[in-house]
Amino acid sequence: MRIEFATGLALSVFIASGALATPGADDFRHQAMASDAFEIASSKIALGQSDNPKVREFARMMIHDHTLTTDHLLPGSGMTKADIEAKIAPGPDGKHKANELIDQSHAGTLDKLGSEKDKDFDSDYMSAQVSGHKDAVDLFEDFARHGKNRHLRLWARKTLPTLKMHLARAQGLDKGM
Repeated sequence: MRIEFATGLALSVFIASGALATPGADDFRHQAMASDAFEIASSKIALGQSDNPKVREFARMMIHDHTLTTDHLLPGSGMTKADIEAKIAPGPDGKHKANELIDQSHAGTLDKLGSEKDKDFDSDYMSAQVSGHKDAVDLFEDFARHGKNRHLRLWARKTLPTLKMHLARAQGLDKGM
């Protein structure tokens, strides 16, 4: 049985006059870092739970690429790498707690993924990756077009092809689950 997770980013976009408002630079930074946090945390779980070499390869790519984007966004975020590691790690009870990077829905998804094995895990992990990357592509496309901060806007534009490649790979793997 395939479970569809509501893994969309908690995007702080508002519907006004039928159009989505582009987040400001700080909100964009936070939303992108929250997306990265989920991708990294879920992919670390994948390395421990999946026996599928394609899923494990995808997870390693997620950890690498999303760590790079987080490193770019870290200056000005008010956080350190140690802060981020602490926020994406499960607590002493093995459960993920909601915080400013991992919302309650994503914490629940991470805990669910941590309890699954084999094909159930692979299917749910890849489904979460497709959903999360669709949201990330939407966020980055919007900011790349309309963001007010020139530096972040250009960076979003430069990063977008990688996110689209992630989405295409996730969709391809997801179809095979």
